[in-house]
Amino acid sequence: MKDALRPTDDQFHQVLQENFQPLVSQIPPFLGAGVSFDERASFACETKAKGCLVVNGRSTWRTSKGPCDLPSRVLPKQISLAVGSPLPVRLSEDSPFSDWPGVCGLSHYDKGNYLSVLYLAWAYIFSARWVELLNWSAGHECCIRYTAQGVERLLPKEKRSVTQIDIGDDACEDEVLWWRNTLSDDGWEATTTYNDQVYLSPWSVSTKDIGISPALSTNPFQDTKARSDPPLSTTALNYLSRFCVRHRLYAQCSAALAAVLYIPFLTGRTVSLPFPKPPPDRPECTDDFPPPIPDLLTSHHALLPKYMTLSSNTWGLRSLLHSTFFNPSIECNLVSAWLNPAFAVLDSISHDKTSLSKFLATRSPRLGILWLGAILTGLDASILRDTRTGLSALDLAASAWTQTSQTFLTSGIGDTKHSESINRADECRLLFISAFERNHSRPPVWAWTPFGETRLCDAEISVRKHTQCPYDTHCLEYESWEWMLDSGRTTPAALCDYKYDFLSQDLSECATRGIFGWLRSAGYPASERRIYQHEWIDLEDTDEEGEDEDEDVRTDGGREGGSILERDVGCWVDGIAQ
Repeated sequence: MKDALRPTDDQFHQVLQENFQPLVSQIPPFLGAGVSFDERASFACETKAKGCLVVNGRSTWRTSKGPCDLPSRVLPKQISLAVGSPLPVRLSEDSPFSDWPGVCGLSHYDKGNYLSVLYLAWAYIFSARWVELLNWSAGHECCIRYTAQGVERLLPKEKRSVTQIDIGDDACEDEVLWWRNTLSDDGWEATTTYNDQVYLSPWSVSTKDIGISPALSTNPFQDTKARSDPPLSTTALNYLSRFCVRHRLYAQCSAALAAVLYIPFLTGRTVSLPFPKPPPDRPECTDDFPPPIPDLLTSHHALLPKYMTLSSNTWGLRSLLHSTFFNPSIECNLVSAWLNPAFAVLDSISHDKTSLSKFLATRSPRLGILWLGAILTGLDASILRDTRTGLSALDLAASAWTQTSQTFLTSGIGDTKHSESINRADECRLLFISAFERNHSRPPVWAWTPFGETRLCDAEISVRKHTQCPYDTHCLEYESWEWMLDSGRTTPAALCDYKYDFLSQDLSECATRGIFGWLRSAGYPASERRIYQHEWIDLEDTDEEGEDEDEDVRTDGGREGGSILERDVGCWVDGIAQ
C-alpha cells in the first residue's frame, strides 16, 4: 500500500537528482577515487598508438520513464590513463597573457605574472595525485621521483639568464627542493610500469632552458647529496598555497590550473607560456575582505580527481568548447545565420586575447575558465577554426557531467501518439535510443536539430513502435558512470563520492509534520487516520493509547505540549518576533 506521507522512491530520487545536479559537479572521480575497494582493483586498460595507455569506462542512459520496457543505452568510452612522452613547454614573450590583464573586482591581487610557475606546480600536483590513485590498481607499479638530470641542473655549471622566484625565506628544505625540481629542466618524473612497459603521467611536462629558479638567501646548493623523496600531492599543494598567499595570487592560480587540464589534449604539440614577471614590490593587503586563497587551493585539491577525469577525456574537453556556440533550438539549415554574427565579432577581436576571453566567457559563463585555459595554451585558434567550418565535437558523457547542451538528442520528445507524422528531431531521438544496429548505435556527430517532419509510414519500424507509447515516456537521460575492470565487473561513481546522507528524510519529516500541524491545528478528520497515525505525525501509536478513531486528533498526537522539536522551533520563532 502506498505510504500516506512518504514519497515513492522514484519521486524522492528524481527530486534528489534534479536538485543535486546544479549544485555539485557530476564528473566522476578519476579511477573511482573515494569508492571503497575490498581489494586492489584491476582496471581494464588498453595500449594505443604512440605508447599511450587508456582505461575503459561506460555511461548508462535511461531511455524510458513510463510503462515501456525499452532498455537503457550503455555507451562505452575510453579515458587517457598514461602517455609515452611529456608535453614540451617553453617560454615566450609572445605567449598569450604575457601581460596579465587582471580581474575586475580583485584589486591588489595577481600583480606581476606567475602563470608559468603556477602551471609547472599544478602539473606536478596532478601527476602526484595520479600516482597516488593509480597505485590502487593491480598490475601498475607507480612512482614519482626527482630525476638525476634535474638534480644536476640545480648546480650552477655556467652563467645564464635566470629569473629568480621568491618562495620565502621561511621555506623548509623539502619545500625548497620541491620548487627547485619543479622549476628546473625535467626535474621530476611520474611513471607507471604496466605489462613491462613504462608510461608517464598524462600531465608530464618537459622544460628546456626555461631559466626559472627559486630565490634563496642562503647557499642553495649545500647538501645536494641528501635528497628527500618528492612530496605527496597534499604537501605540494601546501607549498603552492604558501606561494600564492605570499604573492597574493588568486585568479592566476585558477587560470594556470585550467591550462594544465589541456596537457593530455596537447599531446604531440608544444605549449608556449609567458615568462614570469615578478612585480617591483611585493603586493600589500589593503582589502577589508580578501579572498581566502588557502580555501581556494583546498577546494581545488578536493576536486582534483574530478578535474583529472575531465582532463583525461580529451574529446570531452573539445566538445565543451564547441558547445559554446550550440543552441538546441537552431535548426540545421539555419546554422549559418546563427554562427555568422558571432564570428564577425570574433574576427575583429581574435588578436586581442583579453577581449577574446571576455567575449567567450560572456557567451558561455560556465565555460569561461575553460576558455581561459585554452587561450593560455594556444588551443583557441584550432577550436574556433573547426567551429567556423561547421565541425563539431559531441561527447554525451562530458555534456551530462557539466550540464552543458551539446546536441538536440537530449531534449524532450514530443507527443506523437495520435499523429500521422513525427518531428524529424524526435525521429532521430527515438531511432538512437531504440536502435542498436550499426547505422544508429552511435549518436550523430552533427549536433544541430533537423527541420521538418516525417510521415510515420515512412519511418523505421522501431520509431513507429515507440510513437504509440504515452507522452513523455521516452528520453535520453544520464544515469551513471562506471569504470571497467579486467574481470568484467565495474566500479560505480555515484553519490557515494560525497560524505553526506542523501537518503535521509529527516527534513521531509519535519516539514510535513509542520505544515500538517498548521493545517490541522483544530484536529484531523477521521478520513485522514492513515496520516495522523503515521510515525511522521504521531511518533507514539495512537491505537495503543486507546484513542477513539472518530475523536479529533491534535497535531501533537495526544501529547500535551507537543514534541521537543516543536517546542524548540516555537521558542526560536518567539525569539525572532521579539
